[in-house]
Amino acid sequence: MIFPISFKGKNSFTLLELLVVVAIIAVITGVAVAAFNNFSRTQRLSQAAKGVEGSIKDAQSRALSSVEGLNWGIRLTLGSEQLQLYSTPTISFADAQTILDQQIGSGVILSDLTLSQNNTVNVVFSVVNGAVSFTSDEGSCLGGSTDSSCSGSLELCLALAVNLQGSADKRYLKVNERNIFESDGLTPCP
Repeated sequence: MIFPISFKGKNSFTLLELLVVVAIIAVITGVAVAAFNNFSRTQRLSQAAKGVEGSIKDAQSRALSSVEGLNWGIRLTLGSEQLQLYSTPTISFADAQTILDQQIGSGVILSDLTLSQNNTVNVVFSVVNGAVSFTSDEGSCLGGSTDSSCSGSLELCLALAVNLQGSADKRYLKVNERNIFESDGLTPCP
């Protein structure tokens, strides 16, 4: 027995239905890509801030461990994608004996820096007692911990911001006494 071919009841999609499905997929993909880009940018900034914090802690650790028997510091420059880890017999960057350049991250800069003179601040840890001093390149005191050679009426805290170039996204770090920590804002500096 032969069955006749019938096109009635065949399931198919209309062109309009296909276009609606493609449009929905395009919207969902656009939202997912935007969310991924935001997440990626946030992670990059967070990693850069942790890297700067790690470099400051490295200088502190080297001073406390008496590496080379010298003070250790970090030179921070506004708008720069790198910082310098250095050893010095004084509190001056000008007297540095070892300088190690370190990248903050591609497209990541220091955008805010309290206490800056000529857009640079040095965070120097004493080999004697681990006290922190904030100085200019020439060694002028800008502040420091109460037991440092730069204490007194000067600032006890340094705040800085790590920023993605071309973005308002920032992470704030603060150094005071012997603490290095992330913060929600540049000020107030405890």
